[in-house]
Amino acid sequence: MRKLWKFLLLFIGIFSSFLLGFHFGQEKARIPKFQDDSDKTF
Repeated sequence: MRKLWKFLLLFIGIFSSFLLGFHFGQEKARIPKFQDDSDKTF
């Protein structure tokens, strides 16, 4: 029974860290680009 609780705790920890990383990755993707490639003139 103790191994089951350790497994559940480990699984919840890994899953929650994945969700946090995914959430903050989506937040970072929403930051607009300050330099647009279409504005560059060569």
